[in-house]
Amino acid sequence: MQTFLRRLIASQLERRAQQLIQTRKLKVVAITGSVGKTGTKLATASVLSQKYKVLAHEGNYNSEIGLPLSIFELDVPASLKNPLAWFKILSTIDQKLKQPYPYDVLVLEMGADQPNDIQKFMRYIQPDIGVVTAIAPAHLEQFGSVNAIAKEKMSLAHGSQVVLLNAEDPRVMEESKTLGREVSTYGVREGGVHFEGITRLKSLTLNGRLQLADRDVAVKTNFIAEHSLSSLAAAAAIGEELGLDEGEIKRGIEVFEPVSGRMRLFKGINDSLIIDDTYNSSPRATQAAVSELLRLPADGRRIAVLGSMNELGDAAPQAHRELGKATAKVDLLVTVGQLANDYITAGAVEVGLSDKKIKNFTSPYAAGEFLKPELKKGDVVLAKGSQNRVFTEETVAIILADPKDRKKLVRQSESWQRKKQEQFKV
Repeated sequence: MQTFLRRLIASQLERRAQQLIQTRKLKVVAITGSVGKTGTKLATASVLSQKYKVLAHEGNYNSEIGLPLSIFELDVPASLKNPLAWFKILSTIDQKLKQPYPYDVLVLEMGADQPNDIQKFMRYIQPDIGVVTAIAPAHLEQFGSVNAIAKEKMSLAHGSQVVLLNAEDPRVMEESKTLGREVSTYGVREGGVHFEGITRLKSLTLNGRLQLADRDVAVKTNFIAEHSLSSLAAAAAIGEELGLDEGEIKRGIEVFEPVSGRMRLFKGINDSLIIDDTYNSSPRATQAAVSELLRLPADGRRIAVLGSMNELGDAAPQAHRELGKATAKVDLLVTVGQLANDYITAGAVEVGLSDKKIKNFTSPYAAGEFLKPELKKGDVVLAKGSQNRVFTEETVAIILADPKDRKKLVRQSESWQRKKQEQFKV
């Protein structure tokens, strides 16, 4: 009965969302991928807002109920089983359908935790532009294989009018051959839209010349990680597709700030520097973050705080071990969580990192208390990890130079804090 009710409500929401998109002639940009979805979505919104009125929600949606509600700027009710709550929501939507809609473009992030999540959305949304950022191991417990992930992600491309793909992701480009039609591409250094002449300023932020289809423009970014520029290139490609000129694209990129928990810089205690990349963690994203840590100029030590990566299923031990191998040149490795403690450590030792340079912890709080007196002037700390039983943002909170910066970290609401305290018995 519960499944029937959910499907009934979903069909009502889908019908209304489809009606809104068609009658208002809204442009729809849909973004999916194993990594980089949120950054690409928000960068795209920043660029497109230079010309259009854009709706782009903070969260990612893999719920057949959550996504259509987001289009109407409504929240999922506390109880999905409450008929009165749904009656009120549907009535509110019907009223909204009679009023002017305040947006021209929808930028939607379509997540997929399990097979058919994206295909549910394609029943009623045919994106004008579909973007696939990457295909990599993530949520393997639910999907079972990277092939299944590829099929799910590329279902967005199959159902979109214009397809934009990451030219630097080998699996994405391999899968593009199944589309049987022309695609557009982007990347940091490759693709139809990409950067050239990338340089780093003293502030550690990156500049470069953005190569568009038939022109280029110099841009100053607020990003320190080269791999993060991929989202800016995608946003520029989307902007060009929707008619923005180079001045509008430049402005949209230069005002865009890193998203909370994604390679964001903070001042740490004792004149250290923190790279907060704690939103979530997957093998590819963490490898990229560690590589960036090793590339950054540092007057002191390079310290990696790496938490366990969740939802990798049977691939978890090997994925963590490979990540450990990438830390061979760090000056100090701090791990949080059982998988990280066991397998990242094993991989690091295997490639020669001394035991004296590795510290293991079962909670992010203990890791932070260890680092607090340990940090020295010029040290650069990268923090990354998954959510449940990890939460490395709490390690970051302990070593911030300014405690007021805590509010800029991810998952700082009362409900999240209660969840963390329950898990770690704080």
